[in-house]
Amino acid sequence: MAQLSRQHVLEVESEIKCPADAFYDLLKNKIIDTPILFPEIYKSSKVLQGDGKSLGSVMHWVYVIDAKSDQYLEVKGKLTEADDEKRSLTYTAVGGDLLKTHKSFAARVSVTPKSKESSIVKWSIIYEKLNEDDPNPLPYCDIFAGITSKYDAHFHNNHQVIN
Repeated sequence: MAQLSRQHVLEVESEIKCPADAFYDLLKNKIIDTPILFPEIYKSSKVLQGDGKSLGSVMHWVYVIDAKSDQYLEVKGKLTEADDEKRSLTYTAVGGDLLKTHKSFAARVSVTPKSKESSIVKWSIIYEKLNEDDPNPLPYCDIFAGITSKYDAHFHNNHQVIN
């Protein structure tokens, strides 16, 4: 009898003191700069296919789950959804370490204006495990919350968007 796989969703939401358009611009147009912006998490990133900004682009990231660890992981992520009006992006894993324990794995981020100078950032991790005994990808919620917090602090301290 075949084992039925089940899709799971983890979400983390943060309020930031940054305009929605500025945060979305970072996520969409400066994704290649993740090792510069977040060197404690990302060792490297490169565009494998496309321009890194448009649908179908494939990125390669080398990263750590825990900033104190020296165990690097790799993922190839394809930009599978982009909605500029809703300020939403979805990257789907198409290769790398995530697919050793997951049948599918996607990270979706949406940025919603709360006021002129604040926003709500919501990260959703949509995944199917290869085996139900495999761990949930909770550390990725921490990574995404940390990215959100660090960029918010940078913006608040510098009152400008990274150019």
